Amino acid sequence: MAGPASAEERSLPIPVAATVLTLSGLNFNLSNYMPRQFGGVFARPPYVLRQVRYPASLASDSIARGVAALDAALRDTAGPVIVLAHSQGAQVASHWMRQHANDTSAPSGDRLVFLLTGNPLRAEGGYGIGRREVGGTIGEPTPVTSRWQVIDVARRYDGWADWPADTTNRRAIEAARAGMMRLHTQYDEVDLFAASHTVWTRGTTTFVLTREALPLRAVRSEERGAVQAEIERAYRRPPNDQTYPLQ
Repeated sequence: MAGPASAEERSLPIPVAATVLTLSGLNFNLSNYMPRQFGGVFARPPYVLRQVRYPASLASDSIARGVAALDAALRDTAGPVIVLAHSQGAQVASHWMRQHANDTSAPSGDRLVFLLTGNPLRAEGGYGIGRREVGGTIGEPTPVTSRWQVIDVARRYDGWADWPADTTNRRAIEAARAGMMRLHTQYDEVDLFAASHTVWTRGTTTFVLTREALPLRAVRSEERGAVQAEIERAYRRPPNDQTYPLQ
């Protein structure tokens, strides 16, 4: 999987070279899988990868300690920076953005970009919005407009980041819960620059939604098209989303 070579080849506001600060999801630091995100495109030159360690756990201070660790890393890093954050790490990044929105000493928007995956606080579909987070706070959407560019990537049907708007749609809930298990930890499989993604912008946030087959297994092949169409009716997709079901 090749990385971006020029501005013309990139439809996303990603620096062609940068220090990439990574925040993993809730995995108790048992492994550092972040170098594999997007096929490892940010784990090789011209990018330099640096892990930001925090509890990444169910501890009540996990997110708060993540915010402090991220802030320290940002202030210790010169030049262009990408914060690559997954799951609880994306919650950490979201809290940092809110806390430092008016902080004139924080890195400026011309050198800091956030790249979020599996974000439970994704403004368009995040499961954690309005629910209690680790630490007791109630989840607020990642700011859609700020002085920083945000690229928020969700695998379609990853229920943590792509939860249905119509929760009476039983099939959609079933698919989203399956995606929580089968898609949420697999952003290494995503080609960030694939032309098949649905991409749209609100404020300073670019949303990316992958094109996926259903994560449900107990659906007969001849029924999958109709089931997927039924599931898609539970979502508020942007006008440029590709026609479903998959053929």
